[in-house]
Amino acid sequence: MKLGEAVNNGVKSPVAKGAEEEVHRILQSPQFRRAPKLQAFLEVICRYYLQDRVPEINEFVIATEAFGKSSGFDPSQDSLVRVQAREVRRRLHEYYQGEGKNSLLVLDIPPGSYVPVFTPVVLTPVRSRPSVFKTAWFMLAATALACVALLVAADHERRLLLRTSAAATERLAPSAAAPVSALWNRFLDSEVATILVLSNPDVGPCTNPTGVCPDEYTGMGEAVAIHLITNLFKSAKQTLIVKQSRMVNADDVKRYNLIMVGGKQVNIWTRRLGEGLALRGGDPGGGAVFDTQIDDKTGKLIKDRALIAVRRNQETGHWMMFMWGHHSQGTHAAAEASTDAYFLSHLKWPASPFPDTFRVFVGVNVNDGIPAGPVPIGVYVP
Repeated sequence: MKLGEAVNNGVKSPVAKGAEEEVHRILQSPQFRRAPKLQAFLEVICRYYLQDRVPEINEFVIATEAFGKSSGFDPSQDSLVRVQAREVRRRLHEYYQGEGKNSLLVLDIPPGSYVPVFTPVVLTPVRSRPSVFKTAWFMLAATALACVALLVAADHERRLLLRTSAAATERLAPSAAAPVSALWNRFLDSEVATILVLSNPDVGPCTNPTGVCPDEYTGMGEAVAIHLITNLFKSAKQTLIVKQSRMVNADDVKRYNLIMVGGKQVNIWTRRLGEGLALRGGDPGGGAVFDTQIDDKTGKLIKDRALIAVRRNQETGHWMMFMWGHHSQGTHAAAEASTDAYFLSHLKWPASPFPDTFRVFVGVNVNDGIPAGPVPIGVYVP
């Protein structure tokens, strides 16, 4: 039976029609249109709900009907449904923050349950106009208050203009938090904790002929990344675990989301999870633009490139982010770009921003060891 054919004892329930329409809108939204498995998950539980079969909604039904699992599926041994449920909840939250913000019916799946809940939005009634007949003293008081408000607003505007002039070089973008949230909410809204994996490879012998290798390994760029990322998690009141890459183990990979900063080939697990990622290649942005350059006279880095990559762990469904450059300054640029609303809002995407898997190539100019602002080179969505 299709979703639109759901009935209750032969007659649609009062909420059924509105619920069906709301589910159809959600399934065609950017959050679900390109995620067929999540679409199937939502369609199955809503169909059972509208057919008045709520007691039948469970992990086994979802796994077999939405994900094509066999009759031997064991929820106690396979967390597929629980992982996908967290992602459905995250995308529903994102939908109602954007396209669905004016919906009159809100769909939710409370944690610990797979039963959908449809909540009507209560609109605040518009207050009736006051009587057109006002006493003289009231009109006078209103006029005086209006004048005071105009004076205060004018003074505020003057101060704002002065501050804006003083910060003329600062880049501003409308809805500055939106692009950053779109990228990071998959971690910040996740019910799975996140480990920030800090690169600390075995340095070994220095291969630079000058004998100086100040920025080939963990450095200031990684320190900046820690600062920026921990601030995001602190603002969201989310726990962030910081761990050295050489200490990451199989249990960490199985249990947590991972953000790997400063290089991927520093640990057996991070090497495997970051397979296929490269700073150069056939992808858009993989050309010679912002190739790493060293000044012939000073021997100092003057240009570097970096990568921000997001993908899902195919075994656990958890999120992974890779953020690294050829040098520490490149890692610095990648971390800054990932938290910079101006940078993120100016990326040219082939489809809706921030799909489940993507790569962003970042360039940076370096002056006397100090990286300038990140420059977008290109994006790649497989």
